[in-house]
Amino acid sequence: MDKVLLILPDNNKGKYISKAYSSAFADLSYFVIEKKIHNLNLEEVQKIAPDVIFCFFYDMKNNDTVIDFLNSYSNENTKIIACSELKSDIPECIQKKAYCFSSDDKRKKHNILLGVNKNDYKEKFNGYKYSITFAGNPAYDNREKLLSTLILNYGPINVFCRSFDFYKSVDEIHNKKLLDEYHLELYRVSYGGYVENQKELSKIFISSKINIDMINPNKNIINYRFFEILASGGFVLSPYNKLISHYFEDGKEFETYSNDYDLIDKIDFYLKNLDIAQAIAQKGKKNVASNHSFYDRLKSMLKVIYGKNFSNR
Repeated sequence: MDKVLLILPDNNKGKYISKAYSSAFADLSYFVIEKKIHNLNLEEVQKIAPDVIFCFFYDMKNNDTVIDFLNSYSNENTKIIACSELKSDIPECIQKKAYCFSSDDKRKKHNILLGVNKNDYKEKFNGYKYSITFAGNPAYDNREKLLSTLILNYGPINVFCRSFDFYKSVDEIHNKKLLDEYHLELYRVSYGGYVENQKELSKIFISSKINIDMINPNKNIINYRFFEILASGGFVLSPYNKLISHYFEDGKEFETYSNDYDLIDKIDFYLKNLDIAQAIAQKGKKNVASNHSFYDRLKSMLKVIYGKNFSNR
């Protein structure tokens, strides 16, 4: 049985995704050894001599522990796989040593989307608890502007993220004068807290009438949150990009918006037509379950690495 050393990041998003890949390796009959970043021991790993070392890079670009370990490890029989949402998240020195896969890689075979483990997102719909929901770091200029627009049009919404990121966005919205004091207070009370696991996230997404995705429209990627929302059976409004529309059917499996005005129009429509939103959400969920698992993503990577020698074991 081939062995894989899977490096677990400290941050939750990276940990969730890495754990999903760990399950995918196990499903392909690999013996998986998980090691947290700070528990990496070069001598120990060299004795284990794994066939594969796997690392998902998210918020780890400047983590010297991982970089030093991967640069120091030497075994010609070991394949190192560096995976990321954006190729720029993988340090250049690692790119030269590893097989690299990311959502924005211009090489067709190395362009690997993120995905989901559908078993982590299987909460049943028990009615709506939230109206408009955003889950993610709000402390970016484009997101702060969009969230301010939502507050001005709908009053308090539902924002789930780390408290540090939320209150950073409060300060920045105040400093940029995007909201007056009255509406800034409505934004403050929109904070729903930090959600620590996928089960709770799934409950939020499926019980929200509308989930807002706020990826940078200039980045042609599909982010992890998009897959999570659809896997949960939640209805999602996302900025248009070609990549999403290549894999998902706009208006039938999800909905897009092109600017603030379009977003408001779409929100108004779907709040009045929740049955249509539900039907779209269910079709999106079916697509994700059938075509976007981490198991399938991993098989695609291994086929690139091993070529004709790859088998499903």
